[in-house]
Amino acid sequence: MLILEIYLNNYLADLNEQAQERLDTIMEQIKELTKRLIANSFKELLLQNSFEKITIKMITDHANVIRPTFYNHFHDKYELLEWIFRDEVLDEAEIFEREGKIEEGIYHIFSKFYEDREFYRKAFEITGQNGFADTLSDMFTSFYKEAASRNLKIVKETKLSVDTVARYYSSGLITVLKMLVGDNGSESLEDFLYGYRYLISHALYDI
Repeated sequence: MLILEIYLNNYLADLNEQAQERLDTIMEQIKELTKRLIANSFKELLLQNSFEKITIKMITDHANVIRPTFYNHFHDKYELLEWIFRDEVLDEAEIFEREGKIEEGIYHIFSKFYEDREFYRKAFEITGQNGFADTLSDMFTSFYKEAASRNLKIVKETKLSVDTVARYYSSGLITVLKMLVGDNGSESLEDFLYGYRYLISHALYDI
């Protein structure tokens, strides 16, 4: 009888653990879906309004959620914008970079900006403290720092720090992306990619 009781207790404990794991997974999925719902609401509003005029209430009303839901996930609009960029663009680019496929990572960044160029054109209009270009600068610098740390040859040959090299490439990438989303359609995504690859692989004296 004692053995059966121990077996039943262990069995029930396993069931409870499995149920908790499933519940945790479901809650995490709901959390991600809610964040994306809020993000999509913000993106739609930004296409029609200036960033400054968009309120948290506008975002939550458009997403059909209550205000506290927004603050459960984001501190403010700036954090929301940063999350959108990381979730839709940077996370996957970083996976490519860690796998030693930085060209694929760069292509991913360009293609995402090109696909969503109306949104990113408006995002680049956000200037001043916490401006979008400044946010990109910090995040792309971290991206290139990782790449430079894996290939110290360029650091040794230029005699520059990893941070300086990373900021140099970050600045160039942001400039080209700004041109990409601001272009009136006269140049294709492939044109911009070809031009960017050529510039970063050739010295000015060689052009």
